[in-house]
Amino acid sequence: MAEFDDYIEYSLEVSRQDASPVRVLQDASGATRCGVGSTVWDAGLVLAKYLDRQTADQQLDLAGKTVLELGSGTGLVGITIAKLHPSSTVVLTDKSSLVPLLQRNATLNNAVNASAECLDWCDVEHWNNRWNENKPDLILVSDGIWDKDLHGPLADTLAQLAGANTRVLVAYETR
Repeated sequence: MAEFDDYIEYSLEVSRQDASPVRVLQDASGATRCGVGSTVWDAGLVLAKYLDRQTADQQLDLAGKTVLELGSGTGLVGITIAKLHPSSTVVLTDKSSLVPLLQRNATLNNAVNASAECLDWCDVEHWNNRWNENKPDLILVSDGIWDKDLHGPLADTLAQLAGANTRVLVAYETR
């Protein structure tokens, strides 16, 4: 796809025997139209490997569960879940400019149980209200609080999207 010709591929090995590595296209410089969200960041790597380890140790079973990733960027974390738990439903979300990259990376991994949609924490009026009735089982956020101006909107977003039984995992690097 010409739109991502200048992107490089990043690959992450997972421990599941029948799963191929997770592959995502990224702009390592963050200089393209997608900005910093098109880069694989350390917190995403750590969260993806943590989820892989939890799965391998049978501490995490997401069979039939719905997973929502906020601020997905390249989709590395959510696509890792999609590959490790093929019977789960994974929704990758970010600003509209990153949705084509998320779709491309899900396709690159044959992650048929993953979809991509726009969910901008700072623009709640344009949210898809599908989460009002069917709360996700797990919400993932990696490096979503790199800018302190995002802390409030993220907290508000989590309060609105999480149900009583929703688990929330957040990974970040202190800057």
